[in-house]
Amino acid sequence: MSVMLADIDVHAVHQAIFEHEREIGIIDHEIESLLQSVRRLQFQKDLHHAEIRKCKGKITLASRLPPEILAYIFELCVLDGRTRTPLVVSHVCSAWRIASTIPTVWSHVYINLDSRHPCQRTQLWLRNSRHTLLTIEIEIGAETSQLKSTMEVLMAEIWRWKTLIIKSSLLDPVNQVLQVCDTPASQLRTIEISVDQEFLLEPDGADDNGHELLGLRALSINAPLLRTLRIHRNLLPGRHTLPLSITELTLQLPNHHGPTIIHSMLSIIRLLEELSNLEVLVVEVPNGNNQTFSLNAQSGHTVELANLRSLTLMGDNNIFGLLPHLRTPFLTHLTLRSSLNYPQAQHTSGWIYEFLQESCPPITLLELRDLAVDPILYSQMFDRLPLLEDLRLHDSDILDDMLLQLQGPHGLCPMLKRLDLRWCGRLSGRALVNLVRSRLSSCVDGDESVLLASKSIMEVALINCSFVKEEDIVDLAEMTICRLIHRGQTDFCYAYACCDNERYRRRLKQRSLFHPALRQNYAASRLVF
Repeated sequence: MSVMLADIDVHAVHQAIFEHEREIGIIDHEIESLLQSVRRLQFQKDLHHAEIRKCKGKITLASRLPPEILAYIFELCVLDGRTRTPLVVSHVCSAWRIASTIPTVWSHVYINLDSRHPCQRTQLWLRNSRHTLLTIEIEIGAETSQLKSTMEVLMAEIWRWKTLIIKSSLLDPVNQVLQVCDTPASQLRTIEISVDQEFLLEPDGADDNGHELLGLRALSINAPLLRTLRIHRNLLPGRHTLPLSITELTLQLPNHHGPTIIHSMLSIIRLLEELSNLEVLVVEVPNGNNQTFSLNAQSGHTVELANLRSLTLMGDNNIFGLLPHLRTPFLTHLTLRSSLNYPQAQHTSGWIYEFLQESCPPITLLELRDLAVDPILYSQMFDRLPLLEDLRLHDSDILDDMLLQLQGPHGLCPMLKRLDLRWCGRLSGRALVNLVRSRLSSCVDGDESVLLASKSIMEVALINCSFVKEEDIVDLAEMTICRLIHRGQTDFCYAYACCDNERYRRRLKQRSLFHPALRQNYAASRLVF
């Protein structure tokens, strides 16, 4: 039945619409009132969250650390290159501000002459460091107008200098700094000098005074505690320039641009003849740099370093020609590293053997890195190293037969405790397992077990060795500590990431969840990831 339009009461309909709209307005008002209540409650909730964060902040480890520990952390940040750390941390919170007032936080005075107001910055650091010993680091670029005034400020506190670091693009500003230091520096122990790039007009300019460090030996007269000297430049220092009192010498010879520089081996020998007090000697040509050494020294020309305990040589193959000219009767640490991508054997094996035969050093740590030496050399070395405790081989061609000579209670190198093997592509895991097992006291009977207990292998590191299988690692982990990673930031390979086997370690760690022996040894920390 249809409804006719004339039958609808229009007034009643409009009245109904009005009533509904009024109810909607009331509901909207109630909704707005509730939303205001929600916003008010949300605001109160946020206030409580803020108070909770403040309360948690008061009980965090960072806020509960003693100021001395916080100050030590700030010092490490400065050493890591964040030289503005004292200023930055003082704006974090009251606890950090208190820690930043400890004088040692300001003891590393970094001066960049290319920055704004270097002299005022230096005065601020010296004032806040009070009477602590100082590490002075001066970086000199193209701008040297503030060098004189800055050095006048520093010289007033020279009696507090502990370490002096000079980094310069050119040699002349370095000599200006050294020659200004003509007053007693009673606490100065270490000097580090870095010059970016220099070139000689003559092939052999070792005695060219125009390229020498001037004032270094004179400075040492006023520094009775000076023992450590590190030089980073592409030229060797000449004779009569280095302090005679130093016991630790590091010579880094970079050459990022230009032709290959040829150094005289005879000049190195003459330089070492003046430094009879040396205990640590490092001569390095960094990877990717062009430096070589001419073998112009006579075979009988030797230098005795009676106090030398540690020797590190790194460079192309000719740098190891220095070894036969050294006599080091008390050397305990020997590190030889090649900086060539494809090293060649040449005479390296003969030089190493001649050095061991003539000097007879009591070496306890031997590291050979990227050296293409004759495999037979290992037999000769093992025979000459009865006190060897730590053997580190990187990219070595050592064979299983060589390890046979180390097996058992009467094998060579009876004091061997640690093996660090990386990229040793011809060595099998079974040979390592047999070596470690042969030195376990449970393998022999009678009195020899007591003798062999002190000759057990304590640790074996295996990184990227192709013929070492997982079952070999499992067996090794049952007998000794088996390490599959490098030693951390102090490890030489860390900077080059050449031993990064993260993918392999992750796969082996996953398998440890299913392999009972791996899981047991992993939990017992015998297998070090």
